[in-house]
Amino acid sequence: MKHFVLMALFALLLPGFTLAAEPAAVEVWVCDYREGQTLGDLEDWYDDFNTLSDEMDNPNFEAWIWTPFFADLEMADVLVVTSFPDLESMGQSMMEFFGGAETGALFERYQSIVDCKGRDLWMVQQMRARD
Repeated sequence: MKHFVLMALFALLLPGFTLAAEPAAVEVWVCDYREGQTLGDLEDWYDDFNTLSDEMDNPNFEAWIWTPFFADLEMADVLVVTSFPDLESMGQSMMEFFGGAETGALFERYQSIVDCKGRDLWMVQQMRARD
């Protein structure tokens, strides 16, 4: 699984990070879809997540769904990845997300879509940017 996560983190080095900035905090959830659930269900969940996130006091984060294409395809069905500018921003967003009734219900729905067997936190520092 570590090889899969490391390859996925390599793919994170996309536009969005500022070169020579402090490392960003990147949370990676390694998940499988629950029976009967699909990528479409997770995408629908993100529609509601994004609407709710826009109303948060600290919506300063980015999110991705990574689906393995050329990897050990039995490691996980999907990686759910969120990046924050720093650990302080991550803490603020997480306290707000996990501390509310509406967001708590949304997280319960997330857990009905995917079963996450791993969760990692990485500090990512971009060293080269594309033009």
